[in-house]
Amino acid sequence: MIRTLARMVGFGLLALLLAAVALWLANWQYMDRYMRLAVSQFRGESQKADWYEPVDPVPGAPFMPLPVAATPTIDRAYLEKARAYAEEVKSEGFLVWQGGALQHASYFCGHQREDLFASKSMAKMVVGIVIGRAVALGHIKSIDQPVSDFLTEWKGTDKEGPTIRHFLQNSSGISRFRYNDFKPWSLTMREYLSSHHEDILINETRRDYEPGTEYDYSMITSDVLAIVIERATGQRYADFLGRELLKPIDAAGGTVYVNRPGGLAHAGCCLMLPAESFVRLGILLARDGVWEGRRLLPEGWVAETVTPSPANPHWGLHMWIGRPCVERLRWFPERSQKVGVLHSECYLADDLFLFDGSGNQAMWIVPSRDLVVLRFGPPPTRRPGEPGEFDNSRLPNTIIRGMDAAATTARVAASLSVREPG
Repeated sequence: MIRTLARMVGFGLLALLLAAVALWLANWQYMDRYMRLAVSQFRGESQKADWYEPVDPVPGAPFMPLPVAATPTIDRAYLEKARAYAEEVKSEGFLVWQGGALQHASYFCGHQREDLFASKSMAKMVVGIVIGRAVALGHIKSIDQPVSDFLTEWKGTDKEGPTIRHFLQNSSGISRFRYNDFKPWSLTMREYLSSHHEDILINETRRDYEPGTEYDYSMITSDVLAIVIERATGQRYADFLGRELLKPIDAAGGTVYVNRPGGLAHAGCCLMLPAESFVRLGILLARDGVWEGRRLLPEGWVAETVTPSPANPHWGLHMWIGRPCVERLRWFPERSQKVGVLHSECYLADDLFLFDGSGNQAMWIVPSRDLVVLRFGPPPTRRPGEPGEFDNSRLPNTIIRGMDAAATTARVAASLSVREPG
C-alpha cells in the first residue's frame, strides 16, 4: 500500500515536472526574461537594465554637451553639500542646470557623461510629453478623445469610454495594477515580459472601475499610451519620440525595450537616455514647452500637466506635483505600497514638479527658478522606510537654499561696491 502510494506520488511529481518543462519550452522567451529579471533583482543589478532584449534605438541629435556656467549662480558650499549627499546615497549621476547653463555635474561609480541610464518609471513622464507633442502636431485632436478612437478593438465594449486624459491621470478604469504580483502567470508580469504584450493590453485587460474615480499608478496605463502614439502618428514609438521630441531639443537618443523585433515599445518604463537628454526635457518643461523660441508643446500644456488630477492631488497628466506637502508619498495605492517615499521637509518652491522613478531616479523642475536637478542611480536601501533611505526633498531644497545664499552674497557685494568712495 505504501509502495503504491509512493509510486503514485512519484509519478505525480514527474508529471508536474514534465508539465513545467513543457510550459517553459512553449514560453521559453518569456521564462528566460522572467529568470533574467529575477537574477538581476536578486543581485541588485536591475538598475543596469542590460538583462533585457530586444530594444529599439531611439534616434536623437548628436551628443552636444550643455553649456557650462561661467559664473555660478548657486553657492559652492551648498553645491558641495548636495553633491556629497548624492554620492552618499549611491548615485551614479547628479546634475544641476540653472539660468541657461549647467551649474554642476558629477558622475560616480564609473558612469560617463554620454552613457545611457535606466530611467525606470521616469519614462512615464516622457510618454506624457510625447502625447503633448502629438497633440501639437495634430495627430491627436484632444486628450479628451476616447482611447478607443485608436484602440478600435475596444469599440462596443465596456472599455470604450475612457479618454486619453483618464489614462494620463492614471484613472482609466482599466485593470487595477498589482505592482508586487511577481507570479510568472500574473497579468503584471506577463504584460511586462510577454513578447506580445499588446494582445494582453487590448484583449485581457478589463473595466474595473468608473474612469476618473480612482487613482491607479500603472504600467498598463502607460503602455496603452504607446499604442495610442503609434496608431495616431503611424510611426513606431521610438521613432516619434526621437524625431519629434529629442532631436528638436538637441538631445541625444538611446534605447527603449520592445516586446519583440518590430513589436511594441514599453512606455511605462525602460527608456535609456544620457543624463543630459533628460535635463533637456526638464528645461523644455521649465520653459513652458518652448525651445529656443520654437513652441513644441501646445500653449498651456505644461500648466495642465501640473494641474492636480481629481483622484490624486500629487499627480497631473503623467507628472508628479510637489504640493501639497506630505512626509511620505506613495507612487502606488496602499494595496501595492505600504510605505511612501520620504520627504523630510516641504519643497521650498510651490511650483516644483518632478519626474520620479523606481530606485530613486528623480528630476525636479522649478520654472520660477529656471532650475532642473537630476539624480539617478541605484537606491540606497531596498525599500522606503529602511535606515538610510533616500530623502526626496533634500537635493532640490539644498540647491534652492544655495541659490538664495548666492543671491544674498551678490547683493551684499553690490551694496558694498556702491558705498566705496569714488
